[in-house]
Amino acid sequence: MIKQKTSVVILDSNGKSDRNIQIPTIILKNWKYVLCSAIFVICLICSTIVYIATKKTSEHYEEVLSKKLEALQEAKQSLAVEEASNQLNIIQMQKSFDSIDSTINQINAKMRKRGLKGFPQITKNAGGPIEAEVDWEELSKYYEKKLKSIDKNLAGIPLGIPHHGRISSNYGYRRNPFTNRGLEMHSGIDISGRIGEPIKATATGKVTHAGYKGQYGRVIIVKHSNGWETRYAHLSRTHVRVGQQVEAGQIIGSLGNTGRSTGPHLHYELLRNGKKMNPAPTMRF
Repeated sequence: MIKQKTSVVILDSNGKSDRNIQIPTIILKNWKYVLCSAIFVICLICSTIVYIATKKTSEHYEEVLSKKLEALQEAKQSLAVEEASNQLNIIQMQKSFDSIDSTINQINAKMRKRGLKGFPQITKNAGGPIEAEVDWEELSKYYEKKLKSIDKNLAGIPLGIPHHGRISSNYGYRRNPFTNRGLEMHSGIDISGRIGEPIKATATGKVTHAGYKGQYGRVIIVKHSNGWETRYAHLSRTHVRVGQQVEAGQIIGSLGNTGRSTGPHLHYELLRNGKKMNPAPTMRF
């Protein structure tokens, strides 16, 4: 059957035979099935090509999306770590500010024991809504300003020891050191030492006297803030002049034996608003 062939004559436009083609007879008899099969095969090939191309494109996009998802996941983890770090920093800052508040409260308690007012003052004629969110930058500026104010105020309050020697006479009543009879009021603290040893100011202030003054001998008087005044008597030399600004811890004179004195020592006096006080508490602060 397959060997049987049928001649197909192809005519030109003039009706003359131009070409003769031998086609198997079975194909001519079943041309519909052959055509359908050919169409099916062509569609199958096209579908296969489309499927392969789509699959490759899909795999490519899946790979790209997978990388993007991984990048987003890493960014999310990084943000989580950063947020946790920020939260930790906020907690640490809060602890630092709480510590500062506690320190300020302790300073205030000590200042009140000495008759001073606390540093943070209640503001009068003020008000306004309370902000729920904390502005850490402004809060830091507030504490920085407050601590600078405390540091400045403390610098003007006499604290510490003007000379590291032995206390030879305390504040209060004592026997007359010249006659060893009767009592006399000693309005300061005597610290013994050797002539020429350095004497330091116990607070920031302005020198109002530097020279000889009766029984004080050679003396330096320094006015401080808040009504405080210190006196350093029986000096051998003065290293400052009247009107000079001195800092806490600055050497202002040399220990001596001038004026009413039985031997080399520093007579240290402390006054508040013109009233003499016992310097001992400020020397042990």
